[in-house]
Amino acid sequence: MNHQQNLDDLIDCWKSSPHPSVKLSNYFHIYADLFGHLRGKPCTFVETGILDGGSLFMWRNWLGPQARIIGIDLNPEAGKWREAGFEIHIGDQGNARFWEDFFQQIGEFDAFLDDGGHQSFQQIVTAQAAIIAATKKCVIAVEDTGTSYMSDFASHAGNSFLQYAKDSTDNLIGKITHISPDRFIPMRNTQSIDFFRSVYSVQFYSGLVAFLVDPTSAASTQVVRNHPANGASDFRYEGANSALVEWPTPFYEKILKVNGQGG
Repeated sequence: MNHQQNLDDLIDCWKSSPHPSVKLSNYFHIYADLFGHLRGKPCTFVETGILDGGSLFMWRNWLGPQARIIGIDLNPEAGKWREAGFEIHIGDQGNARFWEDFFQQIGEFDAFLDDGGHQSFQQIVTAQAAIIAATKKCVIAVEDTGTSYMSDFASHAGNSFLQYAKDSTDNLIGKITHISPDRFIPMRNTQSIDFFRSVYSVQFYSGLVAFLVDPTSAASTQVVRNHPANGASDFRYEGANSALVEWPTPFYEKILKVNGQGG
């Protein structure tokens, strides 16, 4: 099934859900990208923040009858959705102990979507717990990441979820520094590299971040060639040796000079 069909079907399932669900309009396109491969297959889909129930029905109708839909909420009233055939867990997503017990109970999962409290510490604790628990190829997505910049969610100061997610991408490079260790700045936090070893991609969307996990990607990367080097001259340091760059942040205007070797 192609992306457009996945997208159209998803929107129809959302509109026809018998209970309320509030989404940003661009999320449907993202969901179709991240979760469309699970449609019509046996899979386990986990979502935090499900009190109104509307999204549970959307996921079940869109993914199909073979999907196992698991919902999580701190409000005990969410337990009512068990009567509709969903697995419901009541607990505090900001508590790492809750996640230890939860993942031990449910086993493997294919997709995890955090639509819970949206506070940075909650998002970080949740993402970390899901990454630790992942034992197969899966998608771990955190939505409503705009709260990292909202004044009423600002108690995290500079330690926002989005800053955490941006910094986590450095571990993608950390996994390849063994190829030429003398050319990289020292990797002082190898525990972080080990933690993100199974994360092979961190994808940023408008309002959402996804960690793509595959334990098989933790294998050590090697340099490979399809043919021996042909002795071609390297011209990378010829020509201009610096550039003026308009730095890509919407929060301030800055033009920086970026130097090359000898610039």
